Amino acid sequence: MSDTTVSPTRGHHNRRQLRERKQRKLYSEEWTLADDEYEGGRGFSVAEKLESARFAQAGMVREMKGSDLTVAHLQQYGFNIPLLFKEKTGLGLRVPSPYFSINDVRMCVGSKRVLDVMDVNTQKNLEMTMKEWQQYYEDQDKTRLLNVISLEFSHTKLDNYIQSPELVRQIDWVDVVWPKQLKEAQVEGTNSLNDMMYPKVQKYCLMSVKNCYTDFHVDFGGTSVWYHILKGSKVFWLIPPTEKNLALYEKWVLSGKQSDIFFGDTVDKCARVYLTAGNTFFIPTGWIHAVYTPTDSLVFGGNFLHSFGIVKQLKIAQVEDTTKVPQKFRYPFFTEMLWYVLAKYVYTLLGRSHLDGEPERVEELTGRPHIHLTHYELFGLKEIVMYLYDLPPNKKNVPDLIKDPVALIKDVRTLVERHCKDSPELAITGRPVLKAEPDSTEPATMSTYDLGVDSSDNSTSTSHQHGDFLPPSAASANRGGPRGPYKKQSFPQGAQQRSQGSTGQNNASGGPRRRRTRCKVCEACQRSDCGECSFCLDMVKFGGPGRAKQTCMMRQCLQPMLPVTAQCIYCHLDGWRQTPVAPQAKLQASLEGPSSLMECSVCYEITHPDCVQRHAPNISGIVNEDLPNSWECPICCKSGKNTDYK
Repeated sequence: MSDTTVSPTRGHHNRRQLRERKQRKLYSEEWTLADDEYEGGRGFSVAEKLESARFAQAGMVREMKGSDLTVAHLQQYGFNIPLLFKEKTGLGLRVPSPYFSINDVRMCVGSKRVLDVMDVNTQKNLEMTMKEWQQYYEDQDKTRLLNVISLEFSHTKLDNYIQSPELVRQIDWVDVVWPKQLKEAQVEGTNSLNDMMYPKVQKYCLMSVKNCYTDFHVDFGGTSVWYHILKGSKVFWLIPPTEKNLALYEKWVLSGKQSDIFFGDTVDKCARVYLTAGNTFFIPTGWIHAVYTPTDSLVFGGNFLHSFGIVKQLKIAQVEDTTKVPQKFRYPFFTEMLWYVLAKYVYTLLGRSHLDGEPERVEELTGRPHIHLTHYELFGLKEIVMYLYDLPPNKKNVPDLIKDPVALIKDVRTLVERHCKDSPELAITGRPVLKAEPDSTEPATMSTYDLGVDSSDNSTSTSHQHGDFLPPSAASANRGGPRGPYKKQSFPQGAQQRSQGSTGQNNASGGPRRRRTRCKVCEACQRSDCGECSFCLDMVKFGGPGRAKQTCMMRQCLQPMLPVTAQCIYCHLDGWRQTPVAPQAKLQASLEGPSSLMECSVCYEITHPDCVQRHAPNISGIVNEDLPNSWECPICCKSGKNTDYK
């Protein structure tokens, strides 16, 4: 994808870049570990810290049931202490079954996805492809300790298998504050900052081998964290973010002696917590923590900013300034997010719009009951204004969608004056003040290859609130499914004739089917319906109307196969060089080996490699390692259409 993608904060009047970038950068959260390449072993024993009675402190983690974690709970008590849930029941969290493997992760994010990998012993960063990482992870004779803690997988196929806890979806600023049309415009699966249209930090996959250790750190931007252990186990050392502890932390980071000093030994209180498979853990804003992996583990989690920790979030941003954290290791668009937060509160409570293209709603709010703010929100809004005021002009980063920042600040002051005497008791409503924009479309299927979706007749459309908003190209090399439909109208005449000919056979004579079928061996194929996703809730057996007629999101096949009735558009034989027959007859026949047919992910033509080779001699197709019988055919490679659609 081009590095000149439209900036996510651009309006239609002023198309400037938020920041100048001379090279393609990838966002990572490993800021306390990367770039500080200290050599040699640690000056302390992790094994000793695992046994030390000093860290066996009680009262620093609250164990709860999932049903008790509500907006009302945060409105009343805030979110100031880590929360442990032994089971995910009641959290609204959706994850794959424990049988989900590293191989399944690879099939979802792609073999060529580049990962940021940490060498635990040297604390050096290196890069590996997902395929190389899987080979390392499954190798029984490892020669070094490597750790992956920053694989953000939103906008890949894995995204559909993970749903963050319901509370997180209710309060995460990315969901309730960031302009929806910008998030919908995100098409890049990696964390390339040049192609990022919103803070893409909501879904992470962490893959650690036994004995991995991540030293003390604070999550970027003061984000809170949710953390579910699918496989394996973890040990956390937790330190509360008091003023004293944060000052000690700054000193420790700047000293450059992290490898010599176990930071937990320098503070008054540091608690050790053990987590096992099935546990879900929430870490509040600013908590300093280290992590050890006793057994090979697979973890899913996410980071989020919210309205119940604003003051501490801003404090951590200042700590990052003091410790000179590089921009690529910080929360993306942190300052821009603060402007959008102010605009959303003003729009929600005063009805005044400060976003370009957003309608006023002052009259709509007239006569409605007064909404009370919690003191977390009220003090937080004041702190945001002061934080933005103190920034130098070149770092204020006012989004282009904000029409008049000065008028916005004035409205925030009006809002604070109106709510300065709000009742803390009346603020406990169980409903968040800021709410996400309602979905304007029905849930989409996972990819064009999923069951029930015909890949030859797929289209993509996106609804935007602002009609003049120009999203970037919808094609990306890191999407979970093929992207050919975006280019199907751009083929030259010869390719169109081939497509029309085969499509005619499909529709008229019941020849080769374009719809793929289940592999029946992957984890998704062998599990039962989750009963929780939007498709399950639509099913009659779960009490729904049965309109969508879609497969459970958790049961969408990871490696859908070409149907046995598929045939080559040139020789009209199937994948075993036989005349196509009905599926029932095909099942009765003894088939030797897999089908030799290949489906192009650009033009969707199904051919034998040798048949198509006659039409594009001396050109090789590019095989897709993550989908059976899939490639970019020689004809598309010869004409360059495969690079166009990427």
